[in-house]
Amino acid sequence: MSHEEILVPTNSTSGSWNMKWRLKCPACGIDEVERADETGDHEAVTVQPDRDDYDSPLGTRGGYVRVDLTCSDGHGFAFIMGNHKGAEFVGVVHRA
Repeated sequence: MSHEEILVPTNSTSGSWNMKWRLKCPACGIDEVERADETGDHEAVTVQPDRDDYDSPLGTRGGYVRVDLTCSDGHGFAFIMGNHKGAEFVGVVHRA
């Protein structure tokens, strides 16, 4: 399967420069994505402090936020937001 855009722009109703995207599953492209429920919604989001290591799932240095997700077809992946010294990264990784 070819990879489609997984962050799809949606219209903002605020009238300002705010931007928002809808996240699709990177494996199949479906837009029905929810927090992984194996451990409960409250444990699907984790925050890792900046310890100056390259331990982010994206391979970047610094702290990150990880949101474990599952699409309605059962594909597991994580949405990652990372930061290190003024550089911001956003990505998705396969979740086993």
